[in-house]
Amino acid sequence: MLQRALVVDDSVVFHKLIKTHLDGEDLEFHSAFDGESGLTMAADIHPSLILLDVDMPDMDGFEVCRRLKANAATTTIPVIFLTADFYLKDKVKGLDLGAVDYVTKPFKPEELCARVRASLRAKQLFEQKAMIDGSTGLWNRKYLDDHLAAQMAFASQSGAPISCIVLDVDGLQEINRKHGMVFGDEVLRMLGGILLSQCRAVDAVCHCDGGKFAIIVPGMGRAGAGRLAERLCAEISTHLMSDGGNVGVTCGFGVADTLVAGDDSLVERAELMLTRAKQNGGNCVCIARPPRKDSRLAA
Repeated sequence: MLQRALVVDDSVVFHKLIKTHLDGEDLEFHSAFDGESGLTMAADIHPSLILLDVDMPDMDGFEVCRRLKANAATTTIPVIFLTADFYLKDKVKGLDLGAVDYVTKPFKPEELCARVRASLRAKQLFEQKAMIDGSTGLWNRKYLDDHLAAQMAFASQSGAPISCIVLDVDGLQEINRKHGMVFGDEVLRMLGGILLSQCRAVDAVCHCDGGKFAIIVPGMGRAGAGRLAERLCAEISTHLMSDGGNVGVTCGFGVADTLVAGDDSLVERAELMLTRAKQNGGNCVCIARPPRKDSRLAA
């Protein structure tokens, strides 16, 4: 995946030097030659990394970093300070402002490359962690939205189908009321384990909120996704027992694919089918069908 690096330095020569040293990295370079331009570009392009000179006229790197970290749109972008001078107090100041690293000029190319790679890896891990649901360990709703957008873009080029399965625990509020929230959370974790065990590695299993889960199934139409949902429905109702087998858990399922989504989003169409499954009493699967001419909501 191509990542963007923003270099903020008042020296044109230094920009060229950094690009030469990092030529082998998978980076798209952008240049700003003063602090104000650097702040504007950071907010506009949201780079993966900022290489920031400390000693610049008008606005030094410390002030630029302070403003980057004060802006919600740029606060998570890793900053590596670059400076020709090294004073311990300045290094401490930069790190306290939120920079992730400090490289002193003149630097060795291999050192710069290593520090850039380390910062990018740390950012990727941070972003990945931000997309994991804390209660189940599954992907969260933010990941669902980002992943689906990427899958839809690929499908528009390849013509491959994409399906979405949305499921919701039947009577979760009643389970929580009778047995407590801790018990209910354990039910969700166990349910997540069943979903992962039955889905393919390429399927994205996500916990949206409450008792609702969603699965993005690439390369499979609604017929195949419907069979997967039926299997999951049976597996959950048969094997997901809690409290020593005294509490059985079931789910309602809605399934849709890109061929029947119409004007709705794929997730919305699957959620519409989930609503029908819940209206039918839950513990069943409703699959979206191509709309008839007289009804765009035909199932």
